[in-house]
Amino acid sequence: MFKALPRYIFSQTTGPFIIVTLVLTGIIWLTQTLKLLDLIVIQGQSVVTFGELSMLAMPSVLNIVLPISLFCALIYALNQMITDSEMVVMFAAGLSRWRIAQPVLLLTGLIVLLVLALNLYLMPAGMRVLKDKLFQIRGDVLASAIREGSFSNPTAGVTVYVRDRTPSGEVRGILVQDNRDVNQAVTYMATNGNLVRTPEGPRLIMYNGNIQRATKERGEQSFTFMHFDSYTYDLSQYAQGDGEEYYESRERFLGEMFNPDPKDAYANMFRSRLRAEGHDRLVAALYPVMFAMVALAILLPAPFSRRGYASRIVIGVSIAVVARIIGFGLINAAVENPWVIPLIYLIPLLICAGSAMHIGGLDGRWFARYFGSRLAMREGGQG
Repeated sequence: MFKALPRYIFSQTTGPFIIVTLVLTGIIWLTQTLKLLDLIVIQGQSVVTFGELSMLAMPSVLNIVLPISLFCALIYALNQMITDSEMVVMFAAGLSRWRIAQPVLLLTGLIVLLVLALNLYLMPAGMRVLKDKLFQIRGDVLASAIREGSFSNPTAGVTVYVRDRTPSGEVRGILVQDNRDVNQAVTYMATNGNLVRTPEGPRLIMYNGNIQRATKERGEQSFTFMHFDSYTYDLSQYAQGDGEEYYESRERFLGEMFNPDPKDAYANMFRSRLRAEGHDRLVAALYPVMFAMVALAILLPAPFSRRGYASRIVIGVSIAVVARIIGFGLINAAVENPWVIPLIYLIPLLICAGSAMHIGGLDGRWFARYFGSRLAMREGGQG
């Protein structure tokens, strides 16, 4: 029976955890990927590319969701077991509070390992690949400038239109309007052409077309018209993302945050912030434990009440929220004050210790009873 009950408790907490994780992940994932969707539409990328980019962003979403999901799932599951009198039956069967807490702590341990894996490898690796792919997409002029059957603006003052585009790179019905120079508007028209990639950048080779120039000079406007059999148009001038690429804090592995390359300009500029956020990565593994201990501390020792346990739940949620807010504040403070770093770890550890004492009955009342009885025994001996 004792072996069956821990498995039952584990399943009762795991089920809500999975459901809450899926719901919260979906909500946060949707808000995060709206930015990606806008970029995909502008750059003319496929649904497959959007799905790939979304999956690369998923570790950062899970890193936020998992501790919150665990806390919500434990509050729900423990409250449900108490309300249904299942907890009373377990205590009557001889299970102690810590015996009931063991399956919960097992689930918490699995979440801690997953959070560590996300923070130490999966999240920075995913965000790094995501940054590289976004960099490539923004620089993909052939995708952004050449869209079949629609007018596109690869840069201000330039409009490009093609009627048809084949997978081999052939295009038909080409129009390029260049109004960047207010004194000279240029229009390129061609029957067909080819999109090619060269070492110097992407090129549009147009065939059987003409170039029309409208020039304004001294208040007078003149037009020139020229036919061509073949003309090469340089598309690399519209490429974006040609600046220097560097990895921000969430795209760096832990070693690159605590011990960056001396030649890393970004790290040299934000060394203290990288150090503080590196500690934030490590302390993130303590928060699932803290949330689990708070949930156990507010509900396991609760006496039976027909009015429910709303007040206890509110207290537990308040403790968890305030502790997490303090943690965020300490991370920001540690950027300018390195002596704050030990407090980043101390806050969740103290709450875990206090929760453990409350679960074990070692709270203020226990100390009062203990020392009161000792004092009474001493006074009785003296009498």
